[in-house]
Amino acid sequence: MIDSHCHLNDERFDTDIVEVIERAALAGVRRIVVVGYGLESSHKAIEIVHAHSGHQGQGVQLHAVVGISPFEAATWDESTRKELIGLAQDSAVVGLGETGLDYYYQEPLPEIQHKCLIGHLHAAMELNLPLVFHLRDAADDFFRILDHEGYSQGGVLHCFTGDERAMQMGIERGLFVSFSGILTFKKAAELVSVARMTPLEHLLVETDAPYLAPSPFRGKRCEPAHVIHTALLLADLKGVSFQALDAQMESNLARLFPGIDKNT
Repeated sequence: MIDSHCHLNDERFDTDIVEVIERAALAGVRRIVVVGYGLESSHKAIEIVHAHSGHQGQGVQLHAVVGISPFEAATWDESTRKELIGLAQDSAVVGLGETGLDYYYQEPLPEIQHKCLIGHLHAAMELNLPLVFHLRDAADDFFRILDHEGYSQGGVLHCFTGDERAMQMGIERGLFVSFSGILTFKKAAELVSVARMTPLEHLLVETDAPYLAPSPFRGKRCEPAHVIHTALLLADLKGVSFQALDAQMESNLARLFPGIDKNT
């Protein structure tokens, strides 16, 4: 199984990251994507991949994604862009992100988030890399910007919590849709319905660790091993065996990140 999006670069993993990776291996996780959300966390994601990929447990392969999240969009400027371009040259990096739009808190201001997102779109097209997108309560603006900028580099809507319309808009633009432990929550009936309708060939699974631990771990620190619980539910929703879903997730991750086998 894969964990297509987590934050082993979060300080909550600083003291036991080796054990966390070993538990993931024992659970059957073979690939973990460590995602940055600012320059510091992006540097750390790369460091973690070089330090731990293939070295612990059963040889879990780690990969890095580097970028500036909507919450840090105010840091986006030419200096940040150049540093991000430099980070993306590292052999550990398979994509850019997470970036996108989040209007839940209305902060940073939407226009600041737009500038950061557009900067990432241009960088991804320049570098021929896919993007990991963070999207919440901003679907119309998000897809309008993608279309206006002519973005066609591929990507994933991570930790998807949108409706069927947003899911379809993503798929129409060739994006993957990734579901987290939220899917296992009691009040997730609408999201469960969307996951059931998402085509297998556009589906991914993630933890977003250390956040959003699935049932029965809700309220505790999430970690990559927990992805199995969300994957089991997804297999049931899609009416396929866990083994079939596992194989599809591996295939989809390789399609999302074409360079993933080059840094293993």
